[in-house]
Amino acid sequence: MKEMDGLEEQIVSDWMQKLSEQTEAPLNLPTPGLILFKADLIEKLSRAERAVMPVIWMQTTALAVFGIAAFWLLLSSRSPLGGLFRETLTSLISVVPFLVLGAIAAAIICVGFAFVLRRS
Repeated sequence: MKEMDGLEEQIVSDWMQKLSEQTEAPLNLPTPGLILFKADLIEKLSRAERAVMPVIWMQTTALAVFGIAAFWLLLSSRSPLGGLFRETLTSLISVVPFLVLGAIAAAIICVGFAFVLRRS
């Protein structure tokens, strides 16, 4: 039985020798300090994102409330601001497509910039 164990050990040893010759040398691993630095940086960035989320939600809510209020003023015929608001918008109607296209272009640029920064 011990001869079989020795023979099996020899076969496994030969196989491992061949495998080690075929395997590429390992790449240099990053230092533990660099790994710790990156982990700390990722943690700080995630904390900053979590801290900014309430501000983003409040900005979105404020924009929605403003939009609803402006829409209500446009539809409200009783409000003296409604007429003034309608007159102002009708005089600016020729500029609206440029404003909308500019806002869309700015949004696309911001999204692209955020995507590039998030990837790096």
